[in-house]
Amino acid sequence: MHSTGLRETKKAATRLALASAVLRLATRDGIDRVTIDTVAAEAGVSVRTFHNYFSGKEDALVFFAAALFDSIVDRIESQPLDESFWSAVRSALVDVATSPDLGKPAEFVTLLRLLDSEPIVAAHSQHVDLIGQIDARVEALFTQRGQDGNELYPHLVLHNAIATTRVALEFWVARAQGDDVNDPDKVRTVLDAALDQVQAGMVQPISRPMISRPKEL
Repeated sequence: MHSTGLRETKKAATRLALASAVLRLATRDGIDRVTIDTVAAEAGVSVRTFHNYFSGKEDALVFFAAALFDSIVDRIESQPLDESFWSAVRSALVDVATSPDLGKPAEFVTLLRLLDSEPIVAAHSQHVDLIGQIDARVEALFTQRGQDGNELYPHLVLHNAIATTRVALEFWVARAQGDDVNDPDKVRTVLDAALDQVQAGMVQPISRPMISRPKEL
């Protein structure tokens, strides 16, 4: 049993490392230039090993997205039940987006864009019903807080928070200077500013300090 557990842990780590390599290369070079050979080399394994885990780079990206959303939902679940659902979702998203071991801001931006705009990636996502799985788990978590899981509210909270996080990350990646782009504290400041604005409403802008000068074009 012990050796089986270690073997499964190693397999899970290899799967995640391969998926992370695909996303890292797609962020650096563009998805069209990513080959299985370069992914295998990046992860330090053989091409055959890659195909033991994934049918292709798109499959790997959808796996990474599912793992990332699992991390978000797990963090929502860990929040106190007396905390508002919005606060729980917000805390989970900010925590994931500022965790260097899960990925860098530019990689998260790339992943979300590819899920929307790359036909094969989107097709893989629809095939495994990624959004449906996430929504089902979120409904269950909302119900744990004594609410009706079939209401619109939890879906509005989750998808608005994700969209806001995406816009904030895109804004930050386009404007951050040098190593600042990956600084967790500065990323958190940007995300908090965006989520504070949504929480306050969109009628008027709230006052926030300028975080970084735009990159010179």
